[in-house]
Amino acid sequence: MAEKPQPEYRPVPPAPVAAVSPAPREPDPAEIERALKESGLELVQTRSGATADSPMESEPKFVPAKRERRPPPADLDEPLVQVETGNEPPAPKV
Repeated sequence: MAEKPQPEYRPVPPAPVAAVSPAPREPDPAEIERALKESGLELVQTRSGATADSPMESEPKFVPAKRERRPPPADLDEPLVQVETGNEPPAPKV
């Protein structure tokens, strides 16, 4: 039985390193404003420490609506009846 020759080991060359791209530039505020006007959008910015220009009215406290309790069913005082729901053989036809 002849042995098959082993494949020759060839090291893989390292992958080329991509050149470092420069940091993205900051967008120009005038360019942003122009793009917003063209698209019909409005820019809204919030600041965490800002105070409101006008005091907001306090919302009224939530009070659930009063609902009348529905009357109890008429058959509440009657004794319970057990009903069997299993398959019964059909009655013979005469």
